[in-house]
Amino acid sequence: MPCPTPLPWQSSIDRFDVSIIVPTYNRAHYIEECLDSLIDQTQAAIEIIVVDDGSEDDTAERVRRYGNKVRYVRKGNGGKPSAVNLGLGLAQGNLVWLFDDDDVALPHAIELRVAALKRRPDAGFVYTPYYWGSNGADGRIVKGRVNNAPRYDDETLFSELLKGCFFHLASALVRIEAYRMVGDFDAGLLSSEDYDMQIRVARIFNAVYSPTPSFVFRQHMEYRGARSIRYAGHERSKVFQKYDRKIGLKLRSALSLGEYLVPRTSNVASIELTRQALLSRMVVMASKACMAEMFEDLKAALETLQPGQRLDNDETGLISSAICTGYAYAASRADWPAFKAGAVKIAEDNVGRQAMRALAKGFYRLAKSYPGSVTERAHQLLTSFLLRLQCG
Repeated sequence: MPCPTPLPWQSSIDRFDVSIIVPTYNRAHYIEECLDSLIDQTQAAIEIIVVDDGSEDDTAERVRRYGNKVRYVRKGNGGKPSAVNLGLGLAQGNLVWLFDDDDVALPHAIELRVAALKRRPDAGFVYTPYYWGSNGADGRIVKGRVNNAPRYDDETLFSELLKGCFFHLASALVRIEAYRMVGDFDAGLLSSEDYDMQIRVARIFNAVYSPTPSFVFRQHMEYRGARSIRYAGHERSKVFQKYDRKIGLKLRSALSLGEYLVPRTSNVASIELTRQALLSRMVVMASKACMAEMFEDLKAALETLQPGQRLDNDETGLISSAICTGYAYAASRADWPAFKAGAVKIAEDNVGRQAMRALAKGFYRLAKSYPGSVTERAHQLLTSFLLRLQCG
């Protein structure tokens, strides 16, 4: 989907007023280091709004010490999306920086990202790499290795973002008109809500990449999430998988088939394009742990082939990549009987068995080169063998 013409920010294209919104819940021990870093910017924000989502610690006291440097707003606990939505309604700037309460900004973060937007006035947002961080002995953040977000053209960026979250929303400056056009953060997503918003914004608006990291992303094992889903750090992947599945189902409902292609199209005019789009959506569904939907798309793609026609190398490559993407492997292992049943239904003829061999190759790729424990690698190799055995 192209950016709207005229651009919704055309009347304010020469303004670069930044509003920072920090949703917080029971992070009093981190909030001061976070706010100090946001105040200490080489280009100042016009406002910093802390939205306290019903904290039960001394967050309010610590934030109020900043006086008029920080606006403090308190609400009942409802989760990060509702806190962010409240903050967006209060923001006065035409650029918005959403920032997490346990992270630390780097001094040139605003200045360098504004410069990138000045070079690309059609872009709805800018994103950057970031540093991984951890707690030092004194509890303050220690900067680790850089996480280099990849750089894509606009069409490829959207396609890759559908398969997985490769940049952090805290690294982005987003034009407030873009947020207003796509609507509120989904209050039903108490996790992965940032990723959902990234997809919604990138679906409509172009992006610009700024290569300098903008913040340090603190990794810790403390409790996270709204009161209703509070979970420990070691449970993070399980919670993300649950909510990414919800995003996958939202995408399946919201996007037309042609939006899974690169470039996107509103008219999937040929059988070949239909098959390519179905296989591309199959990969996205697999990445979101929507395994029944993955098999549904694979089956539909195979049904577009003429009798005796086989999948080409690009098509089998897409099928292999599905199991290596996002939460696909974790979901297949969590419910192996259902996954095996789906595979058996596909492998009823020669081209179905070709597809299953491609899936088996994906498991083999995981075992050969992807990080994981010895147990996980053994399971991946066994799965690859069993699928190949099923295919004959």
